[in-house]
Amino acid sequence: MVIYGWRTSHIKTEGNNQISCPHCGEKGGIYNSVYGRYVHIFWIPTLSIGKTGAAQCSHCKKVYKPKEMNDDLKRSYKTLKSDTRIPFWHFSGVAIIAIIIALFTINDKAEAQNELEYLDNPMIGDVYEYKADKNEFSTLKVVEVDEDSVYFVYNNYNYSQKSGIEAIDVDSCYSNEAYMVSREELKAMYNDGTIYDVNRK
Repeated sequence: MVIYGWRTSHIKTEGNNQISCPHCGEKGGIYNSVYGRYVHIFWIPTLSIGKTGAAQCSHCKKVYKPKEMNDDLKRSYKTLKSDTRIPFWHFSGVAIIAIIIALFTINDKAEAQNELEYLDNPMIGDVYEYKADKNEFSTLKVVEVDEDSVYFVYNNYNYSQKSGIEAIDVDSCYSNEAYMVSREELKAMYNDGTIYDVNRK
């Protein structure tokens, strides 16, 4: 269950000695406060949705929402609000997501580099995941390698999706007859997307 919603946090409070309270007339007791509102997911601040605030008289405790402020109060409040920055941690969820995306990108590039290395230097036992047909996927296992060619056995079974294909990567699923392709053909199959993953145990 995803727990999400929005919350408010106090950012800044500042007094104004020049304004009188419209309710009790006391001068110098008005304090403006600014609050930041943010969306959270699992209580992690994810995205700021702006600022809000209020003014309060320290003498009579009367609280004024922005719509209830007179002109003097409103000017004072708006000045403080515009000068108050939204805390960076209100965006911490976005930062976390960006870091996760960056880590996945780095990992994908490293995996792609490994796959190219495996294709340049195939070894017995390497498993190639490939697209056998539309919405059908299977594996090839390398059983012999020489200077110019790679010999592999086909998997006798297909899978309906890429994820979970390791379920059919067991010795009993492969044929006994080996097939040969040149190293150039193997790379071409990878470049055109027929082979989409290379695994080395």
